[in-house]
Amino acid sequence: MTNSETTFKNLTALESEVLIKLISELYAEPGYSDISPQDLSSWTKIKMNSLRGVLGSLTKKGVIFIIDKEDLGSTADIVYLREDFYFLHPEWKDC
Repeated sequence: MTNSETTFKNLTALESEVLIKLISELYAEPGYSDISPQDLSSWTKIKMNSLRGVLGSLTKKGVIFIIDKEDLGSTADIVYLREDFYFLHPEWKDC
């Protein structure tokens, strides 16, 4: 079992819920995302302050990363799936 697989098996229920929703909304080429924390909060019905904690935990575990809206020249931060976890995405798993 790889480190990524071990990390995935050790996620909390909220982390898993957010990750599953993130992956289900990643529709374009591998590595692309246009998903904001606000989107995830809206879709999962998890309050933003709780979601920030979940996203922080997923970031610390190396599952996702977030690029700040100012760095993107955007109106929202964007959440990305780390390449080590592409195996979880049905269309990205072979990349």
